[in-house]
Order: sequence, then structure tokens, then C-alpha cells
Amino acid sequence: MRFILIFLLSALTVVGAQDKAVNMNEQRSTIIREVFNQLRASNTEILNNFYANDIIFIDPLGQINGLQSMKEYYQAMYKNVEEIRFEFKPDAINGDRHLATWVMYLRAKGLNGGEEVAVHGVSEIEFQADSTLAIYHRDYFDMGEFLYQHVPILGSIIKLVRKQLEHKPSGN
Repeated sequence: MRFILIFLLSALTVVGAQDKAVNMNEQRSTIIREVFNQLRASNTEILNNFYANDIIFIDPLGQINGLQSMKEYYQAMYKNVEEIRFEFKPDAINGDRHLATWVMYLRAKGLNGGEEVAVHGVSEIEFQADSTLAIYHRDYFDMGEFLYQHVPILGSIIKLVRKQLEHKPSGN
């Protein structure tokens, strides 16, 4: 009887820990989506509840260290943004690390003649243990899809190069 009681208590502890982990992962996935879709140049204070003070951020443009530098980065990046929204696929989660796959839809002054641009990407975000504060964030996306192909002259050159490199199936 004593063995059964110990076994049941152990099982309940494991189930409780799994429920806590699932709940934390859901909270993290939710905050990723909320921050990405709500962030604007004028409200970077929302990053206080997303990034740890010592955040490390990397994207194709470079590396940012620290929360204040992140706020300044987003203020500069979003200053010409007229509209932005993200659509997400379900996250891939391993412990405190989330991979969020997204499509960003963006309209900004001076980009693609003001027409909407769609950019596919993935964010690798690592959180502090038992927290919704991110300590590491790396974005992976194609700078050509995001920027280069939408700039006059340069865009035409990139489209021409892509067309030349495009895979053409053989006639077999």
C-alpha cells in the first residue's frame, strides 16, 4: 500500500510539472505573437515584458546587446512603418527555446513603392528558465525578399540574377 501511495504521489508530481511546462510554453508562444503584432516605434516599452535586460539579438543586419539598445533599434527600424502584421505557424519548442515561423506583412515609406511586402522568416527565441523574458533572439529571413528586391535598380538586378539561377527541370 505504501508503495502504491508513493507511486501515485510521484506520478502526480510529474503530471503537475508537465502541466506547468505546457502552460509556460503557451504563455511564451502567446507573448511572442502579441509583441510581434503590437510593437511599433511609439510603444517600445512593451519590450520590458518580453526581453531580459541583457538580451542578445541577432538578425541579418547585425547584433544588438541589451534591452535599451533593442528599443532604439526597433524605434529606428519601425519609424517609416505604416502597417505591419505577422502570421504564425505553431512554434517548435525544446525546453526554453522556441522557433516561431512567421510571415511578416509590411508597408513602409520608401519600400516597394508603398505596396505591401511579404517576408518569410523564423525567430529563434530562448527564454530564462521559468520565465517569459527572452534572453536570446535570432531572426532568420531573406534580406532580398525583405529589402533588396524592393529597392529601385537594385531590385531589378536581384530579380534578374534570381531568374538566371532558377532551377529549370530537364525535359526527361
